[in-house]
Amino acid sequence: MKIFDINKKYGVATHAYPFEPYPVTENFRGRPKYKFDLCIGCAACGIACPPNAITVALKEDKSKLVWEFNAGRCIFCGRCDEVCPTGAINLSQEFELAVKFDKDALIQRGELEPAVCEQCGKAYSTKRLVKHTLDRLSKTNVSDERLQSAKKYINICPECKQHNAVSNITQGQEMEIK
Repeated sequence: MKIFDINKKYGVATHAYPFEPYPVTENFRGRPKYKFDLCIGCAACGIACPPNAITVALKEDKSKLVWEFNAGRCIFCGRCDEVCPTGAINLSQEFELAVKFDKDALIQRGELEPAVCEQCGKAYSTKRLVKHTLDRLSKTNVSDERLQSAKKYINICPECKQHNAVSNITQGQEMEIK
């Protein structure tokens, strides 16, 4: 009875957790939530993820870019939230990750359309990333002529850009020699 008297005097120090949601602090780092509509497929989250819980890769047939998050590997560091330029990943208040016998329940996937190089036809980025880049570029004080040039340049893969730069340099040297 003495314990009940002490409890009445000082209040309850425990939580009724399984029956009520456990209160977490405002800056709690829980399970990352992925918002597919905001994702541009830049792969910054996959590069920044220390335990490789996030992967971004083209399918074998190169038809889609697959974004995949494995909550079973996540250490809840928050790097993905920090580096995402569009806010497609945010840390939530969720911390209960237990699943019955199906580990696939811990995996989130998203598929994005790849952007294809206008010269060689190889997939090199996502259409959303190209559109996002052009939208950001159009908001700057760039002339229409340079914007059109940038649109042509951005729709070419890095290998073709490199090849074009080398051919422009060699053609320029040939002109100087003549």
